[in-house]
Amino acid sequence: MNRLQFSCLIAFLGFISLATSQNFNFESLVVEKDSHVPVDNATVTIENTDLIVKTNADGNFKFTRSIPIGDHVVTVTKEGFETIYFLIKSEENKQILIDKVELETTKEEAKRRNRQAKIDYKIAKELEREKKAKEKLLAKQERKLQKKNSVEVVYYDTTKLAPAAKPAEEDVVTISEAQIKYAKLLDVEVEKLTNKELYEFIDEWEGTPYLLGGETKDGIDCSSFTQLLNVKAFDRYIERTAEKQYESKNTDKFTGKEYLKEGDLIFFVGLGTDSDDIAPTISHVGVYLHNNKFVHATSSSRTEGKSGVKISDLTDKYWKIRYYESGRRINN
Repeated sequence: MNRLQFSCLIAFLGFISLATSQNFNFESLVVEKDSHVPVDNATVTIENTDLIVKTNADGNFKFTRSIPIGDHVVTVTKEGFETIYFLIKSEENKQILIDKVELETTKEEAKRRNRQAKIDYKIAKELEREKKAKEKLLAKQERKLQKKNSVEVVYYDTTKLAPAAKPAEEDVVTISEAQIKYAKLLDVEVEKLTNKELYEFIDEWEGTPYLLGGETKDGIDCSSFTQLLNVKAFDRYIERTAEKQYESKNTDKFTGKEYLKEGDLIFFVGLGTDSDDIAPTISHVGVYLHNNKFVHATSSSRTEGKSGVKISDLTDKYWKIRYYESGRRINN
């Protein structure tokens, strides 16, 4: 890309530099060029650095770590879209704000969407025809039945019927001690903890020592614990290591913590360091529960004063700055 192209891109994006605090910040919104629909899970990279983020479900992204002083090429990529390049200039005590970044679909993706739109239109028309035909048939049958009903119907006064039978014993929902225990710990109503197997599994393994490479109650590591939990509590197999669990095609990744649900995987970077300058390499994984709480097997004793299998809080500073992304298992 030549300088003229870069200059056009910068003018198009409406580059703005504003004086702010010492914390360097760069944020924007990624949308489709024609429809302006937010583009989620797009990869935003500041080239020749280790700074990489993904857009959330609303198409937003934000860099909160310091960007080296100077000019930087930024790339925005996602499958089905043309890669876009633009230039930013990092200056001390300046914040970078861009109104929006517009991605244009590739020719192949545009053709695919056009074909799908035609197929959807044909299906919709066929369904509409079937619906009208069915309505016409029902109206005809109703007119015939008004003259002579084909089935003898008897009506009873419900006020004179016997009381409803009590539910069978097998229909009664039982609450386990583990569900009661973790409902209090997670500050939720016990009725919301419907996965009894999940909380009985956590209760059984809580306090198990951390051991890198371990897979038993003598010692277990983070990815082995999440793998075993998914097998026992959700009846689904996931990969053995945190990195493979993250990279799996069956892991639907997202960044927004507000979208987390019970059973989602939570991935972290930079464990084992007190520095805020953390490289985006997956080094830890846990399982989300409720109210920012997650369960995991960890060697860290910083937040609760103990290591091993335990429940931690995403709002604690140690975990908050190391949180990278979440993932929901699909197609298992």
